[in-house]
Amino acid sequence: METLRNWLLPSAVAACLLVWPGPEVLNGGHGIFRGFSREELALTLVVAAGTVVALGLRRRAPLVALAGVSVFYGPALLADASDAVQLFVIVGDLVAVYSVAARATLPVTLRAVGVLLCYQGLIGLAVDGVSLPAGAGLIITVAFHLGVVGLGRGRAHQSAARAGAAARLARARAEGQGAAASERRRLARELHDVSAHHLTSVVVTAEAARHLAASRPELAAEALDFAARTGRETLTTVQQLVTSLGGAEGSDDVLLGTRIEELADGFVRLGQRVEITSDAGVELAAPQVTEAVFGIAREALTNTLRYAPGAVVRVGLRDLGDGWLALTVDDAGGSRTDLEAGASGAAGRGLGSGRGMTGMRERAEAVGGTVTAGPDPSGGWSVRVELPAHPGQTARPSAGRGRALDWRLASHALLPAAGLLPAVFLFVEDRDAPGLLLLSVLLVVQLSPLLWRRTAPWPVLAALLAGAWLWPWPPGSAADPWLALTAGACALVGGVYAVGAYGRDPWASWASVPLAAPVLAGAVTVTAARDGMIDGDPAGVLAVGVSVFVLTVMLLPLFGCAWLAGFLVRSRRGQVARREDGELGALVHWALASAHWERQRVAAGLRAAVLDRTREVVGAAEEGRLDDVAPAAREALAAMRELLGSLRDGTAADTLPMSPAEGSIK
Repeated sequence: METLRNWLLPSAVAACLLVWPGPEVLNGGHGIFRGFSREELALTLVVAAGTVVALGLRRRAPLVALAGVSVFYGPALLADASDAVQLFVIVGDLVAVYSVAARATLPVTLRAVGVLLCYQGLIGLAVDGVSLPAGAGLIITVAFHLGVVGLGRGRAHQSAARAGAAARLARARAEGQGAAASERRRLARELHDVSAHHLTSVVVTAEAARHLAASRPELAAEALDFAARTGRETLTTVQQLVTSLGGAEGSDDVLLGTRIEELADGFVRLGQRVEITSDAGVELAAPQVTEAVFGIAREALTNTLRYAPGAVVRVGLRDLGDGWLALTVDDAGGSRTDLEAGASGAAGRGLGSGRGMTGMRERAEAVGGTVTAGPDPSGGWSVRVELPAHPGQTARPSAGRGRALDWRLASHALLPAAGLLPAVFLFVEDRDAPGLLLLSVLLVVQLSPLLWRRTAPWPVLAALLAGAWLWPWPPGSAADPWLALTAGACALVGGVYAVGAYGRDPWASWASVPLAAPVLAGAVTVTAARDGMIDGDPAGVLAVGVSVFVLTVMLLPLFGCAWLAGFLVRSRRGQVARREDGELGALVHWALASAHWERQRVAAGLRAAVLDRTREVVGAAEEGRLDDVAPAAREALAAMRELLGSLRDGTAADTLPMSPAEGSIK
């Protein structure tokens, strides 16, 4: 299928050459065309074959295809080939330019098209010399190529959007499939941190007191008090964990800035001086990104507590634009290099696991971000993290003039091409300089509102209709009905299309067609009747009415097709967006449901095993049964370890929600 699509277009263009002037070439030019010599026949065949082969490379190597077509452009014009052959080469040239614009970057496209235009300009000078027709031809060539580049860049943006949507869908599907496993790993870490240490300390303390009871009986009372107090703390912690697991669905609603502030408050109570600055845009980060930022900030602040205790720590959350955010953690303490080398910071030795930076990088890379860290000029340490607000972007998009130019080129490059037909009527007539300047200004004014056609289609249409009524006002003989008709029609085709494609109410946008046609017909009729005559007849009421009616009937199909094209593009765009949103929504729902099942399973295990056995520890301690404290704590610890083991080895819940793929199969 790909091979067929690749060769279909160049083959179709070659078939057109066989239709015109193929028969005339073969029969010696009888008919309306002049005779062809063998040299001309050979040139036609070589140009046709070479152009077709070059266009066949446009998908895999668009620059090579453009260079190949250009090779045959020069000989076709310099050898004064037939009009059909020249047209064939020009069409091939535009197809190659479109392929370069659609498949290469904007800088590459601009350089390639710039070199091509210089090459074609030199050939034009060699053929026509320095003349007004040669200059006009070069301007038309630039306008056509600019329009084709705009179409190609628009196609490139559409392809990039589709690829991005497909990547987001694939990423969401992968995340959904691993949601339960990720939740198990997260819960395992949390269970280990909040309870295992407590129960282990109870076992150690109770066993020590029991073995030393004969020599130091006072330790028994202390051990019982410690066991009761620690057991109650464990009960409280586990109960809070069970409660949070039951209501974990709402935890994603906690704003990122709020979580960072709560984290900072905890470190302030430990003696750090933490200052926070935050932009509003970072609050819209996805839950996965919020968790990553929170975990990285916690690790970075923990490192400041180890290596720069009491120092001023500045935490910043910034919205970088383009859907990206940055976290910075800067301290004014000593450099990590000196500390790790043993020059200072002895108190911090042995406190870390050595996996701080590795853990931060893993968290950032999991959502498509990056982490950089190192000493800053002030002698402190700086950590900077850049993350996408929503996982899905593999690289931060380029910002600045190049990207803005790319979008403007894709949006507005067709506007100069829209003015080509009116420009023909503007320059073919003999006009004085003031009249030519005035009509040129009117043409620019007529087309300029199209720059805002996407953001305000209805106001733009109103401005275009108002601009159509400027054509009857030029003084003297400057008024030209044909210029008014072509300029107004070209402008309003774009305006009506924009209303159909971007108007607020799609089903009401059809009204732009019956609105635009009679208004333009009236403006053209009034322009034609400036001298009191319409097509050689007196401009009476009947003649004016007939002229308006006829022009309206002629313009309605044109504007109707423009509106229908815009409406169909809008409908297609909406269908694609709704389908992608539906698939993503289903996958997200499934992922959340899978994680919810894991949370409920862990909560049930905590209630059934850990809480009951921890209550036995507290009861034995409160009743003074020291010999029963350690066994009860061991049982609670064994139940906890069994639950942790089931989480770490990937044992899933007995019943999991059906995935979207499974649901579609069933």
